[in-house]
Amino acid sequence: MDLEMVLNELSLQTPVSDQQTARQLMSNLIGTIRKATASGVKRVLRTSEDINTIELAPGYPVARWRNDKEVNREERSFFRTLTSKAPFWTDVAEEIKNDFDLSQVWHQGKEARGLGFAVIIDALVVSLISETCWDCSRLDLEMRRLDENEDLIDERLEIVHASRSNHVQEHAEWIKNRIRTAVLDGSELWNRRKELFPNLEFCENVGKQIQSLSIGNPMLRQVVKRLFELEDYSKSWTSGSFNPNNPVKLST
Repeated sequence: MDLEMVLNELSLQTPVSDQQTARQLMSNLIGTIRKATASGVKRVLRTSEDINTIELAPGYPVARWRNDKEVNREERSFFRTLTSKAPFWTDVAEEIKNDFDLSQVWHQGKEARGLGFAVIIDALVVSLISETCWDCSRLDLEMRRLDENEDLIDERLEIVHASRSNHVQEHAEWIKNRIRTAVLDGSELWNRRKELFPNLEFCENVGKQIQSLSIGNPMLRQVVKRLFELEDYSKSWTSGSFNPNNPVKLST
């Protein structure tokens, strides 16, 4: 599954004071996205479906910014191309919830559905620096989900994030590895298992389950992500019994 970008909808919930500041913030966001695509990230940006009505400044929604002649034409065209190529993450939110029993994701106490979607597909989150909390290269999240036994599990996650070009540069190695480990479907994942997971052994039944994952299934990236966590754990597991509760740092 390609490495995609997801726009953090929470960063659009705090309008700035004036249109000029909004233009500057959007220009910075475009620069961040351009840096990411130059690094190999797929040239699409997943957003919520109502993004055009969101106000960047009082009386200045995204739709007006996209038609503002005071904004660089190339920036407007670039942003329009990015957002028109990708399906809305809201279109697949229910599918993700069904597949992973994902209940809720929060950032600093605020529910963040877009960030939850980014966790599932292991995407690069990008934000508008509308508040100082978005001026960072990683975000701490809280997630509550149902496990395979239908028990509620609370987790704390750290995900990669970018709101400046230098944040993208900081994640250069992660982006490179994420792209290297991308697979089209379950069959490719199974065929590359020895290359990607040299410390793991797979039973026949697991092979059938993996190979059943089709193109576009959001569960595919989640399976890959969990397998790499097991691979990393196995590298350092030299003695004693296997501890499934050993903490694993996500999206690093």
